[in-house]
Amino acid sequence: MPNIEILESGLVDRGDAAFPTLVQLDDGDIVCGFSRGGGAHANGGTHCARSSDGGRTWAYQGVILDRSEDPVKTNHLRLSRTADGTILAYGQRDQLIPEAVGDRRHACEPLLCRSTDDGRSWSAPEVIPFQVPGPYEISNPIVVTAAGRWLAPAATLYEGRYGELVVVHESLDEGATWPNMHTVFKDQGTGTGYLEQKLIETEPGQVMALAWTQDFVNDTDLKNEYSFSKDGGHTWDSPYPTGIQGQTMTPIWLGGDRYLVLYNKRFGDQSIQMCLVRASGSSWTIEFEGMLFDGHGKLELTDEVSSQEQIGLIKFGYPMGMRLDDQTMLTVHWCEEDGVCGIRWTRLQVNW
Repeated sequence: MPNIEILESGLVDRGDAAFPTLVQLDDGDIVCGFSRGGGAHANGGTHCARSSDGGRTWAYQGVILDRSEDPVKTNHLRLSRTADGTILAYGQRDQLIPEAVGDRRHACEPLLCRSTDDGRSWSAPEVIPFQVPGPYEISNPIVVTAAGRWLAPAATLYEGRYGELVVVHESLDEGATWPNMHTVFKDQGTGTGYLEQKLIETEPGQVMALAWTQDFVNDTDLKNEYSFSKDGGHTWDSPYPTGIQGQTMTPIWLGGDRYLVLYNKRFGDQSIQMCLVRASGSSWTIEFEGMLFDGHGKLELTDEVSSQEQIGLIKFGYPMGMRLDDQTMLTVHWCEEDGVCGIRWTRLQVNW
């Protein structure tokens, strides 16, 4: 029977950190990017650490983009890399404007920084010219496709209509211009929002997207949904149900129709779960499920507490991961332990 074994676990960073992402370099070293300051509130800047032993030990490497103070601007960026080894740090820079009203109180810029020396130094941030107004939720790295196109995913966060629209902006010239925008998920008038989107390319031209789904009219969580694109992210299937009541769901492709899927189970006994899933078209079959991380808490799914209030009670999240070889996976997530918010790594053996 398919199963997953937890091999070992440890810490990447304990600097009030959250939202980690991973890239592997050509020499086998791994760089982990993460926000530092404010924990899950991400009210600082973006930093990185480096491992030379497959993720078992980590050394702090430096700042990718720091918080600015006058005016105060914070950022949190996610890492991916290109075929030539350039590391991309993509995400958002936020500024609160107290004197403004409504959505204008939150100034939000989509940013891209680059490193050509394995994350030791970084370019000044470039603002990506989005075709939809902000504010945004950017929760996935730029997807660099096999064809060399760059896809920059984002959700809209209009006041009260969180995740009403999820799009990818597309660059055909390595980020010099972003002329094209394609819709991944969109509310069809039912008040459905798609949050914390995760996108990966599997086979060349096939892209998978997952989302934490929410009824933003009633501010309640729904079950996660997914979609496939067979033309490199231009058009997408209708969203399909996973049957999972989770949040922040992340896929890692294992080949064919097989995926390792990580998600936050935040209702009932809280945990980060790990699943082995077969997904193809509208078919989603869970072959194995186990616990990656024990959240040591319990939260009931009720109408008494809004989804936004529930989020404030959570002390872990944003699981991400990568394949080290055919069976070994490295995962990372943020969690609060002993009153300190940090990044925890876990090595897994997938037997499937």
